[in-house]
Parts: sequence; C-alpha cells; structure tokens
Amino acid sequence: MTKFGSSFVDVVQIIAVFAPVIGIALGFDAVVKERKSNSLNVLLTHPVFRDNIITGKFLGAIVTLALVVFLTITVITGTSLIITGKMANFLEFGRLFIFGFLTFFYLLVFLAIGIFTSVLSKSEIDSLTYGIVAWLNLCVVFGAIIVLIATVVTGQSLFDMGENAQFTELTFKLHKFSPMHHYAEATIGSSDLSFGGFAKHETIHGVLDTHYTLTEW
Repeated sequence: MTKFGSSFVDVVQIIAVFAPVIGIALGFDAVVKERKSNSLNVLLTHPVFRDNIITGKFLGAIVTLALVVFLTITVITGTSLIITGKMANFLEFGRLFIFGFLTFFYLLVFLAIGIFTSVLSKSEIDSLTYGIVAWLNLCVVFGAIIVLIATVVTGQSLFDMGENAQFTELTFKLHKFSPMHHYAEATIGSSDLSFGGFAKHETIHGVLDTHYTLTEW
C-alpha cells in the first residue's frame, strides 16, 4: 500500500457510511413535494408522461450529486496536500478520478432509493423516514445483522468467528446484497465497512473483481 493509499482509507470508510445520506437527501422530496403542492397536477395537464417527470427529477439530482462529489473530493484532496505538504503524482490523481467515479455511482444507488421512497410516500416526513431506515440498515448495522444471521444459521460463537469456514463464506455471500460491500471491495479491498461487521477476506471477489484495490496499485 502506498502512502497515498493509506492516507485515504479512513476517508473511504467515512464516505461509505455517511455519504449515502446525501443521496437520500437529494431524492426524498423529489416527487412527493410536487404532489403536495399540486404542481404535479398542473404538469400532468400537459402532454407529459409521469415517468418523464420522475426521469427529469432523477437527472437533475444526478447533476447535483456529481457536483457534490467533485467538490467534496477536491476540497479533501486540496486540504490534505496543503496540510501534509506532499505533491501528488499523475498516478495518484488517476486514483482520485476513479475513486470519485466509484463514489458517484455508489451514492447514485441511494439517490434512487430516495426518489423511490418519494414516489411511494404521502409526505416528505414519511419519505425521509423510509430513506433513513434504508440507510441505517444498508450502511450502519448491515454488517452486524449479517453476523447475527450467520451465527444463527451456522451455530458459530461470536468469539471465534474466523475459525469457521462455513460462517466466513456465508457472511461473504450475504454481504453481496449491500452496495457498500462492492464499493468497499473496489476501493480498499474490504468486504464490509459498517459497524459490527465481519471482514476477513483479503482477496477481491465480487462484481468489481479487478484483483487490485485503489490502495494496492
């Protein structure tokens, strides 16, 4: 792992857990707000399909999200370089570009969740609540839930989880249901970044099977 790689591992963990809230915040009131203000009814009086309205909202939120990711990574990188006094080379800037690209698509999943809850909900509060619940389950306590399920299924003790191959394999398979798992594998090579999770696999196995993480290039 390079010095640059080791320096942003903690940043990746913070982004993986807390940044999805940004995606949910951008989408939770996209549709329900228009419905409650009756502006949606006005739009529907024109020759516009409902799915076109949702698509337009989604595209607008995508542009905003891309801008947020770009500015955030720029500020973090600039601040880090100023504080440490280091000079980043071309390879490290390439990693930052890929990292930003992966982060954008990771947050895009939660933007879609936010818009989905906005379509289904009758109020902004309900939509935000559903989005926060989804975030808590997928990003904060997902690892702990997986460990609990795996211990019940395999009968493995919580004190020696790494000694049971069946337990390890089951947790790894269940982690694939979380977008955080694939984001963590592609960026720092970990299978889980949530609280209370279990991450033992050091090799890359998953949808983004590059055999190298950003910290190992």
